[in-house]
Amino acid sequence: SQTAAHLVLSTQRQQYIKMSTATEEQKQAARARMQQEMAAQQAEMQMQSLAQQRENLITNNVLKILKGVEEKMDQGLQELQKVEELNEDDLDALRDRRRRQMKNLAAKKTEWRLNGHGEYREVRGEKEFFAEVKSSKRVVVHFFRRSTFRCNIVDRHLSDLAKNHLETKFIKIDAEKSPFLVERLKIWMMPSILVCIDGKTSKTIMGFEEFGNCDDFSTKVVATVLENYGAVHHVDADDEFEEKKKQEDDELDDW
Repeated sequence: SQTAAHLVLSTQRQQYIKMSTATEEQKQAARARMQQEMAAQQAEMQMQSLAQQRENLITNNVLKILKGVEEKMDQGLQELQKVEELNEDDLDALRDRRRRQMKNLAAKKTEWRLNGHGEYREVRGEKEFFAEVKSSKRVVVHFFRRSTFRCNIVDRHLSDLAKNHLETKFIKIDAEKSPFLVERLKIWMMPSILVCIDGKTSKTIMGFEEFGNCDDFSTKVVATVLENYGAVHHVDADDEFEEKKKQEDDELDDW
């Protein structure tokens, strides 16, 4: 009878151990599920935050474009009113001034093209980099790595902008072959876009955050961001030639 009692107690003890073990395993599974749910919630919150940032960027760009259109319309009305108040001598003087501006503009465009503007080029080495930056008022430099996919996206946009913004020089340089520049200019992310004004670095755009944290942004978005840093002139999408011509004329007046 004592042996039977011992067997009963041993069996009960084993069942209790199994129940305790099962309960602990259930607790661990519950903790794992909670951690997974928390991680999923955090990921969803991050996605919502990124979406909100992108929406805010697009909204700001749209508002800026609309403001530019409104200002241009107001300016057009003011210029029309001034023209109506001009006499024949004033109109002749205005035509002469415009002819001089067009002549100067043609000379300036020729100078820009001879200095490497109008095309998107790769430069090699620190010496060539500094020579290019110092020889133009506005320079946009793309630090790229051939194995980085997003650098190809930047190449496409800057190539288009180089053709439409003669006032700015667009170049690129292989970051892996230029360690001195990368260290000196604190380039740590690919792609990075450097804005140089009057031979000095004024802004470094790292990654795609300012373009909406996506890969399918438009060239217009890139132009707007660069415009904010003084790298290119403002151009309205509906009247690109006229707006650009006016800003080039303003620069030629100062030149």
